Amino acid sequence: MSDPNGLRAWSCVQPTYVAGIVNFRSYSEVDSCLQSLERQTELPIATIVVDHDANLEERRRCIRNSERVTWVSRPNAGYAAGANAILDWTTVKAPTASFVLLLNPDVVLDAGYAESLIREMTVRPVAALASGKLLRSDGCTLDSAGIRMARHRHPVDRGSDEIDRRQYEACEFVFAASGAALMIRCQALPDLSVDGEVFDEDFFAYHEETDLAWRAQLLGWKSLYVPRARALHRRGWRRGRRFDIDPQIRRHAFKNRYLEMVKNERPMGFLRDLPAIAGWELLRLGYSVTRDRTLLRAYREALRLLPRAWAKRRIIQQRAASLR
Repeated sequence: MSDPNGLRAWSCVQPTYVAGIVNFRSYSEVDSCLQSLERQTELPIATIVVDHDANLEERRRCIRNSERVTWVSRPNAGYAAGANAILDWTTVKAPTASFVLLLNPDVVLDAGYAESLIREMTVRPVAALASGKLLRSDGCTLDSAGIRMARHRHPVDRGSDEIDRRQYEACEFVFAASGAALMIRCQALPDLSVDGEVFDEDFFAYHEETDLAWRAQLLGWKSLYVPRARALHRRGWRRGRRFDIDPQIRRHAFKNRYLEMVKNERPMGFLRDLPAIAGWELLRLGYSVTRDRTLLRAYREALRLLPRAWAKRRIIQQRAASLR
């Protein structure tokens, strides 16, 4: 239950937020997502859609249905770059905003989603990141109840594919909050930014939110799961549908595991969990050789980006050491 003093503060000073959607030619889904934003009990002070590789005809139809939305066209440089563009836009155009709500286009929010997140984050000042209970399109199968990091360093959505029987009803801190519908505290952005990027653009797609959450932990911030905040998430990448995903995107997801470990892992934790990490690596290599040989190129891509990851690690670890 929320702290009473925090609730009194909430009634005196109402936080505000900007909503942003990173889109890549998913205009029908953007329509539904924008409509759910218009139904929020706490409306955003501004809404921006970063539109990658825009289809102008489809976008014109969306604009007719959402005249109060700012649309920004960009070449497709991945989700991380799009999310950073929204955060940069907020800093310049809406500097008084307390939070930014980042959304995938395939998310439809319950009316109280934003208000519930803001209320719980307001009474927990250490929460830099938060998301709610995400359900699949049927409304009863869980998609994500926050993210945990397994000992082998593969992030796992809590409750994924389980029927929602209210087994994740505690508002609690978790390893990471789902990036599909992620609220970020603007006050934390300077701490979380590395070389001008809050989300690491070398990742392109997948694992950006766990990389960010891991860094946030090292720097004294936390990620919050708020079950009262509910949303539907269609999710393109599901169990059994791996090969529906573009091979290049699969390689990004594969390589990003190494980048986030290099940047954030602590030596003692790595040594403690090394047997689990090594076992998982053998499984990944075997899968790549026998089932999905396109992933073998991801090793080379990870090696190419390794020096940049090490440079970012030095910045993060130095910043973390200054807090001890």
